[in-house]
Amino acid sequence: MSDKPKVNFPCPCGSGKKYKKCCGAPVPSPITVDPKIVTGDRAAELQAFQILALAIREAADRVGNKLSDEATTEAPPLLLVVPALLMAASRALLLASVAGLDTPIEVLALSARNVFELRLRLMHILASEANCLSWRNEALTDQMQVYEAIFSLGGTKKPLPEFLDEVERAKRHGGARGLTAGQRPLMAGDLAKATGHKDEYDAFYRLYSKLVHPSSWLVNWPGAVSSEMYHYTLSLNAQIYGWNILKAVNDKFGVSPNDCYQAAVARFRDLRNPAPIQ
Repeated sequence: MSDKPKVNFPCPCGSGKKYKKCCGAPVPSPITVDPKIVTGDRAAELQAFQILALAIREAADRVGNKLSDEATTEAPPLLLVVPALLMAASRALLLASVAGLDTPIEVLALSARNVFELRLRLMHILASEANCLSWRNEALTDQMQVYEAIFSLGGTKKPLPEFLDEVERAKRHGGARGLTAGQRPLMAGDLAKATGHKDEYDAFYRLYSKLVHPSSWLVNWPGAVSSEMYHYTLSLNAQIYGWNILKAVNDKFGVSPNDCYQAAVARFRDLRNPAPIQ
């Protein structure tokens, strides 16, 4: 039996309006906000996400090549973090198409959340070399916290020798790269405030946090959650943030978003229609 309310019934969100006039209101299909941003047509949306993910992956390669060519002796901090961050943004966008047309809205929300936070992080590390180095240090801090969590969950009073050896190996690995653990990681809210996007973060957080966590709304009102209005908002913003990332890369490194997009379209076509094996 479907959880979706009847169109003339009161909307489960509690607004007092009929479902068809509130969360069940149709979204015009398709809506093209930008020639490269598509919402409303699910199949076209999936393709837009996949091509944008490939465009950001292309940007990662071009930034890495550009910084490698410009490096004199040791690798500059940006070369060590920006391509990796862009690859993470590419994977976050691909997450939105993981189950094709049946991708749950919770997964779309996670995709949009990750792209949004990676955009904030990119803006922050591009602002100064100190921010870039701080972000690198957080990787070692994160790993030490993961080890502490695993040990706590294990329920033993004394770690196994193999576990201690792994911790020491990670410390040596980080030390060889000039990393030090212990710095408090910057949370998304901290990044939003530092980059001047706190209001946007507060608003977007109120939406995606109810979807990536098992909130009462998500669990008890699945019909309301499945509204096109929320899908549209998440899809639109995820794509906008992806293009914001490409724009930031262009502003800093001169890597053209349009060139990356055209390369992504060609790559997408190759993947869809692979050449026959000779």
